[in-house]
Amino acid sequence: MDMYRLNHEQLLKGVNLGFQRYLSRQIKWDKRLIGIFGAKGVGKTTLLLQHIKSAYGDSDEALYLPLDNIWFQEQQMLPEIVKTFYEDGGRHLFLDSVHRYGDWERAIVHLYETYPEMQIVFAAPLLLEGDKAELPFAGKGDWYKLHTMSFREYLSYEGALDLKPVPLDELLLNHAEVTQQVMDEINVVPIFRNYLEHGCYPFYWEDPDAFIFRLQDMVRDSVDIDLVSVHPMNFGMFRKMKQLLVQLGKEAPEVPRMQALSSKYELDNTRVHKLLDYAEEIGVLRLLQATKEEGGLSRAYRSFTANTNLMASLFREMERVYLGETFFVDQMSNCGTVELLQNGDYRVNDKYTFMIGDPLMDYDRIKDVENAFAAIHGQPKSVGNKIPIWALGLCY
Repeated sequence: MDMYRLNHEQLLKGVNLGFQRYLSRQIKWDKRLIGIFGAKGVGKTTLLLQHIKSAYGDSDEALYLPLDNIWFQEQQMLPEIVKTFYEDGGRHLFLDSVHRYGDWERAIVHLYETYPEMQIVFAAPLLLEGDKAELPFAGKGDWYKLHTMSFREYLSYEGALDLKPVPLDELLLNHAEVTQQVMDEINVVPIFRNYLEHGCYPFYWEDPDAFIFRLQDMVRDSVDIDLVSVHPMNFGMFRKMKQLLVQLGKEAPEVPRMQALSSKYELDNTRVHKLLDYAEEIGVLRLLQATKEEGGLSRAYRSFTANTNLMASLFREMERVYLGETFFVDQMSNCGTVELLQNGDYRVNDKYTFMIGDPLMDYDRIKDVENAFAAIHGQPKSVGNKIPIWALGLCY
């Protein structure tokens, strides 16, 4: 037990409480069972450690255990550690990387039922988030999703501007005042440019020169480690999965026809669809299927890297309009629902229509349309229903 406690204490020493993610204020930390889901690199581990440090300090009531550590390859190790921890007065257990522990769902159920006075908080990859309703302890806890950093969070992280989240309804009602307030305080253009390149992941400042390579490693590990922990595949499928990711990233926003993908990778349509689903589950790509005007889905798709950092660092040159669309889809998907329309516009939360572009585009067709807005990459301030696209990064 001393070894695990020492690891816990050493990790807490390196934790800075100066900047905390938006989710830390939303979680109901008094609940007995809490699950936090998120893509690799978004800061789940830091979120757990910051809460432990701020809520429990040096107290022995809390214990952080990373289940991807080699210690836990022996299945009986976790129950023995938790038993000792509980008997010594421990009441708050934090389990990280639970997907790396064999039969982790059963293990958490066992701990939950065996120690009714103990709180369990676990962190899991995004690819498990879609299956949370099927977990054996569904209905017994609270589940949360941690997104990549918003532009609003990045402003705070950089020490440029502290601004509370502006709900989308409020932002669209008062966007001229909100954008003017920001521009009165800071020169937003260079900061936004930096965000697009490296602001989505909190680990950038740990080693700026290595950021691109760390993103590449993160994507590789998401496939080779996280994905295989949840959806076992053979080596050949791993290779095709990574080839597909690279192809979609390079060709985005276009999506090759299913027949072409099936032929190129020598897979039937079912397997190709499964790989596409996996690409979304690990938080690397987003695929949107267009909605017809009369309702229903068309055969047209558009693909987006999950955020602009991945786009800039891994896949392609940052063409301005597509860069703006990627930012828009990322930020709006993280705080609402985004629907691709057949004409290339977007509908958010079944209420607002957005046309994405640059200052040189013609926006007359939405000029007098109710609840329609232009989100423009490169526009300095709000005019009418035209909004600088960076303003849509203030919502969470």
